[in-house]
Amino acid sequence: MKVKVAVRSIDSYNLELIKSGIREFIESNDIRRLDSARTVLIKPNLLGGFAPEKAVTTHPVVLEALIQILLEAKKEVWIGDSPGGNVNLQDVWDTCGISNLAERYTVKLINLNHFGVQDIEHNGFKISLSKAVWEADTIINAGKYKTHGLVAYTGAVKNLYGLIPGLTKSYYHRQFPDSQSFGKLLTELYSAVKHRIAFNVLDGIWGMDGAGPSAGRVRKFGLLFCSESAPALDYVATKFMGFKLEQVPYLREAMHDDGILSSQIEYPLSFNDFQLPDVDIRTSQFSSRSIMYLPSALKYVFRKVYNFSPFITDECQSCYVCVKVCPVQTIKPDDNGVPVINTAKCIRCMCCHEMCPHYAITLHKSFLTRLIMPSQRRKK
Repeated sequence: MKVKVAVRSIDSYNLELIKSGIREFIESNDIRRLDSARTVLIKPNLLGGFAPEKAVTTHPVVLEALIQILLEAKKEVWIGDSPGGNVNLQDVWDTCGISNLAERYTVKLINLNHFGVQDIEHNGFKISLSKAVWEADTIINAGKYKTHGLVAYTGAVKNLYGLIPGLTKSYYHRQFPDSQSFGKLLTELYSAVKHRIAFNVLDGIWGMDGAGPSAGRVRKFGLLFCSESAPALDYVATKFMGFKLEQVPYLREAMHDDGILSSQIEYPLSFNDFQLPDVDIRTSQFSSRSIMYLPSALKYVFRKVYNFSPFITDECQSCYVCVKVCPVQTIKPDDNGVPVINTAKCIRCMCCHEMCPHYAITLHKSFLTRLIMPSQRRKK
């Protein structure tokens, strides 16, 4: 079975070029879920209240292109997400440029936390999802092209984690704290909801490498991806970054769930042997997944000499976002009201690192880690 991934080079957030790329993909594929749908939920990556130029969230122009295409097709359009932690969604709408879209187009902004929860059992996993997954006729998954501290890369499959409402996401981080177990959860989540997804779009015009998904280096990648298969899209996108398949802990299993091999994934011939230049994947490449095949004794030694943990710097504004998002409640204010991380209890999920709006949380690294992972501070 051949699976197609459309890739288009686009240098800027030009609405007409983006719209043309998405429309060409739709018209060249028989997307029956979209044809028969009346209500379409666009699920962007809205990690938090980050301005579009920070390259943390799906750019509003990409969403605008989707809105125009769907409205022209007489669809009812919803835009919905459940950002990480206990953030104010209205602030996220405003900062990410989504409120402006709702003012200019007939679209409905929905908080996935307010639709109630439906629990599903899937291969022994109990997954709590927003009921909006079933109330919309279909979903367009619109992710952002970035590295990720826990699972190496975040794109199409990882973006579906936002279908889990509210602080339930923190519960799963506590239950599945390492990259392999969390990757397994993502695979099961994808398998459970993929029949609801019409297609996937990945905004890679501007993205992020290094210490993603929010504190890395903003990069102009100049790429827009589309595919009906989220793991096929992610395979091509990670390959362009320089990742190997086994370095993204959920990807092989998600591809297997779709019944596809890498040799069955088709993308434009012009991108054969293509690789983005100077992409920093080292920061996200080496973690617990790097030692999964080592004997137990060597794993113990490796963890002693190779480790990193989040550290709150003096740039902290005491907004307490980190306190609210920590799934194991290991961050608490000290006597001066400044948040402090109890590193002995930290599970290194990096939720605090990715959600800090002031980029005040960096990584404290062992000597070996500093040799492997480049030093990098995200500029405000």
